Amino acid sequence: MSTRIGHITYYIDLRSAYVQFVGCNFTCPWCIRKLTPWDHHLSSGELVRLRFKGLLSLNDFLEIIDDAIAQYGMEEVVLGGEEPTIDPSLPMIIRELSNRKLRIRLLTNAYEISNELLNELRLCRDCEVVIGIKTLNPNKHIKYTGKPLEPVLRNIGRLLESGVRVIFETVLIPGLNDINDIEEIAKYLAGTVKGPTLIIDPLIPIPGTPWRRPTQEELSEAISRAGNYVRVMTHERIGKPSRVVVLYPRP
Repeated sequence: MSTRIGHITYYIDLRSAYVQFVGCNFTCPWCIRKLTPWDHHLSSGELVRLRFKGLLSLNDFLEIIDDAIAQYGMEEVVLGGEEPTIDPSLPMIIRELSNRKLRIRLLTNAYEISNELLNELRLCRDCEVVIGIKTLNPNKHIKYTGKPLEPVLRNIGRLLESGVRVIFETVLIPGLNDINDIEEIAKYLAGTVKGPTLIIDPLIPIPGTPWRRPTQEELSEAISRAGNYVRVMTHERIGKPSRVVVLYPRP
């Protein structure tokens, strides 16, 4: 069985692999993958040496996973990159990772959640789904993602009703998804989810797009205002970052 997995990195200090899927059903112009198809936490020297070597088969992927468990004592796998849910093999991937007693985090826009995938997530004892909410404005959503908002909101409901552990993520984009918009997302989650968590990340600007990186003051205000309704987190790192190695493709 083939997969849509084209890149895997391993964070040694976190004991976590980041598995990146190729292809997406959204067309977000601010997507960080427009900067590089590789893990942007890699050094510039490593980035220039990487070359695409094809999509992995399921067996080859699992061999890499088993090697990482044996060599590094890996405990967690993050499934992300572009959009994992467009890969028909994703339910089997989750089942195999769960059988290996690994923690699993699925990063998704939640636009396509098949019944098979929903069932695997429901059965998974140590799975967490991180849903990226681009905007709650239906017109902005279809303009910038190319897809309607309603299926995302419907699938959030399906995941919650199935008892899947879900947290949420959004990007602070001044002029598009700004402080007021993020406060509205927080209010929506507070009325929809019991004890919701929202990750707020600052935009990393993409050349050729009109949006700038938010200031630290803007990020702090967004976190403060959203914090009136939800538990807030951010991926802004403090201190020494984890060491990252490439598991696939090897240079």
